[in-house]
Formats: sequence, structure tokens, C-alpha cells
Amino acid sequence: MEDSLVRLAATLASEPWAELHLTHVVTPDNPSRPEAQTDLERAAALAIDMGVGAIPHLVHGASVTGAIEDALRRWSCDVLMMGWYGDVDRTTVLSSRNRALTKDFDVDTFIFKDKGFGGIQRLLVPTGGGTHSLMGLEVSHQLAQAWQAQMRAIRIARDASCQPDDPILQRYCQQVADDLRVQLRLLDIEAESEVIPSREVVTPIVDMAREDDLLVLGASNDWRQEEFLAGSIPDEIAFKAPCSVLMVRSRNPGSHRLSNIFWEHTIRLDLHPRDKWEAINQMVEVLIEEKQIPLSQRDNVLAAARDREQKSSTSIGRETAIPHAPLPDLPGIIGALGVCPEGVDFNGLQGDVVRYIFLLLTPQQNYRSYIPVLAQIASLMHTDETRDAILHCETPSELTALIKNQERVAAA
Repeated sequence: MEDSLVRLAATLASEPWAELHLTHVVTPDNPSRPEAQTDLERAAALAIDMGVGAIPHLVHGASVTGAIEDALRRWSCDVLMMGWYGDVDRTTVLSSRNRALTKDFDVDTFIFKDKGFGGIQRLLVPTGGGTHSLMGLEVSHQLAQAWQAQMRAIRIARDASCQPDDPILQRYCQQVADDLRVQLRLLDIEAESEVIPSREVVTPIVDMAREDDLLVLGASNDWRQEEFLAGSIPDEIAFKAPCSVLMVRSRNPGSHRLSNIFWEHTIRLDLHPRDKWEAINQMVEVLIEEKQIPLSQRDNVLAAARDREQKSSTSIGRETAIPHAPLPDLPGIIGALGVCPEGVDFNGLQGDVVRYIFLLLTPQQNYRSYIPVLAQIASLMHTDETRDAILHCETPSELTALIKNQERVAAA
């Protein structure tokens, strides 16, 4: 019954140095079945056949939640993946061990509802622009490449009347389409996309889904609140969809707040690079000057950032670029923020100059860890007023105060 879960996990764990820990928990209320160890070893062999290191674990604990928490810590896991075998209704969801796990643990969490998982032809990805949705886009892109399947990103433009000739609705749909393109560009994803005007969210997504799709949903932001877990829009879509569903929840974005990554000493307000390559060089020099990276790593960091930029421009529009350097064995995320008053050409699709550069160094082994940061940057730079306020900051402290104020507003 769990072969599909193991195959899906092995596909997502196929990055360099990845390993899969297949874990069955034995508790006083859930005694071990005689065949449990054999089943675990067979599942591990299935993953190993797919080229992924897999280790079977039969672990004992007072509770499932406690045993899994210990296991995540012991094996330094970045992702928790579980199967969902019950119904998707309020009673089942609220009584499930899965709920306790997603509520208590600060790791990326994927829950898979298998409704038939053979020959996926398309990944259907509704997105609302939040951190969980961005994670869903990234995961879908990886799966689409592995399976050579089509990927389609969907954004619902909600409108009470939904009159096609309404100029306000037309303008709203264009704005939503622009936002969706920014999301895909943030993640360097080329995929089909569609904006659907609708009075509500669930019906058009369910109607579009086919039995041979995999529907990838960003979890509701209310997932951690018990009273709202069941009955949210993702839950309702998962219940009604005719295909298998993967629900994705990014780890707590508060663990990677912008104010903890871009601080006074790593901010420069008056850069004047001749081109984007010099801009990236200057940003790396800031990190060396502030001893965020050792001088001996300069060439490695520059090479990683340049290699990413050569694949496609990291300009995301709104005068903003996010050059990115994935580095092996980096223990966390390191950033530098530069403001270029005259602007610099990053060869973006929209052709506008870039005035705001967010350089990110991220762990290569856990490349998804930077997605909450991308979401926060996109949100911060969304309005003309905020960008203008950044441009007129006279000291790095003023800019960090602005970032912290935006974080307080978002958390309120």
C-alpha cells in the first residue's frame, strides 16, 4: 500500500548526498507486527533500486510524535513525508497523528494522498503566492523533470460577479498573471500557467483535475491551528479531486526572517556597478569584508553565483534581482543587500533596470530552505511605496528598521 509513497519520496530525495530514512514507530498502543521489519527492508530495496540511499528503521517510543521528533533530530532530516490513508474530513483529520506531527515540527512537511499513482502525465499546481505555494511549485518542477511530465501552474482570481467584460476584473486578472510569472521566475521554472476568474476557488481546480494528474497543493496557513485544520480550501480540494494529492507545507518562515539575514553590516546603499557581473562581485566582496565567508571561499562563491546567473537572469521584475549561490555544506543562509540608485541591467525579461539586489548563499543539500526567504523578498518588494522608501534610506539602520517593521505588519 505504501509503495507509491516510497517511490515519491525517493524521487524527491534524488539530489546529491540525499538519503531516505524509512521509519515505522512501535508504541505501547501500536505493537509491532511480525512482518514490519521485512516490509521496511523491502521498501528500502525499492528506493535503492531507484538509486537513492535508503535505511529502514523500526523505532520504539512512548508516542508516535515523540519517536518521530527524536528521529528527525537524530538523522538531521530536512523533510518529513507521510502517507494519508484516511478520509479527508474534519473528524478524521483532527484525530490523526499526522496533525500532531505537522503542528509540532519545524521541517518541510509533505502529506501524500494516494488515489492511484501510475503513469502521472501532468502536475497541476494551484498557487496563491505564499511560502507553501512556492514550495509546491519547486517540488512540482522537480517531479515534472524526473517524470518528464507536463506542469501547469494555476492561479484563481476570485471575483463575486465574474463578468468577463468587467474592466476591473480584467485588470485584476492581469495583475494576478504578472504575480504568477514573478513566482515562476523566482524559482527559475518554465511551466505553463493559467489565471482563472471564478467566484470561488475549489470548483475550477477540481473540474480541471484528471485521474492521471498529481495535484500539488500548498498547505493552508492555518495548518498549525487545530480548529482550522479541517475544512480549509486545500482540505476540500484534496477531498473532491479525482486524482492523487500531495500537500506541501514549508517550515516556519520565521526561522529565516529577512532581518536575520540582511543586517546593517551586510547592506550597501550606494553601489554603482557597470553590469550585473560586477554587481555580483561587489556583493560577494561585502560578505568577505564583513567576514561572513572566508577569503579562501571567494572563488567558489563567485563561481556558484555566476553559474546560476548564466542559466537565466535572477531579475524578478519590480527593479529587484536575487542572485543565488548554492554551496555544499553551508550550515545556513547568508545574505547581502545592495541598492544601486542608477540601476543596473540584469537582462531581465521585462527589460527594466535593477536597483535592489538580494544576494543569497544557501545550502546545496537543502536547496528548498531558501524558498521562505524568496517569498518574503517578493512580498517586501511588491509595492512602489516600499521600493521608494528603500531607495531613500540614508543609513543601513534605516533599511533594517524598515524590514523589521514590514515583518511586524505581516505577523499582525
